[in-house]
Amino acid sequence: MTPNPPGVGAGGNDPGYMSVKFDVNSQFDFSNFEYWIVFNTTGNGSTPLTNPQQNNWQAYSDAIEVGGTGGGTYARAIQFLKNSNPVIPPAFLTLITTPQQLQYIPNSNGSGTEFQVTFQRSIFTPISTPSPGVSPSPLAHTWLFNAFVTQSSANNQLIFVDSMGQGGATDTTFTDQPPLSVCQSFDTVYTKVQDISPPTDPSSQIVSVEIANNGSSPPSCPP
Repeated sequence: MTPNPPGVGAGGNDPGYMSVKFDVNSQFDFSNFEYWIVFNTTGNGSTPLTNPQQNNWQAYSDAIEVGGTGGGTYARAIQFLKNSNPVIPPAFLTLITTPQQLQYIPNSNGSGTEFQVTFQRSIFTPISTPSPGVSPSPLAHTWLFNAFVTQSSANNQLIFVDSMGQGGATDTTFTDQPPLSVCQSFDTVYTKVQDISPPTDPSSQIVSVEIANNGSSPPSCPP
């Protein structure tokens, strides 16, 4: 964690911005894995876990997904659009962002084991409505998060490989992490709890996630 220069917000972020540094045990393998930071921005108190279908994905509201193709790697912001039928997974809607709103550094530590994504929190403002004429709920002042390594499959069925909790791919215990008070400024490293049975591929083993947030966001918070 690097101290911020005088006059610069937490993590070097501008007002209303958050950054995430995601570290794994060996160089990223984007041909086999995708790397996620999933947020619950609703304020309902649920932590994103590896069993989202159990409660109709209520802890999954937004995410940053980092993946790769033959032409390189990418980061995209996603909003999970829930279906009223709990057996149908949500649509993974890619949010349209400008280069200023979403900035991706694929090799932020020079070793190929860390990426950094900086984003404007307001990109996660809910855009779906539960019924015609009803405005979406605003972003909450307190967010919860989890980080995952996954393999993807058809129909938005995520195959979990690792998470921040000790159960890794099947963990449902990572529920007591400090909440993210987005109206405050902070820069915190969250170290992954040691796996009971870690993934065999070190490229899929989460080491830590550092989240820095500049709580200042005129004229109001959280956007």
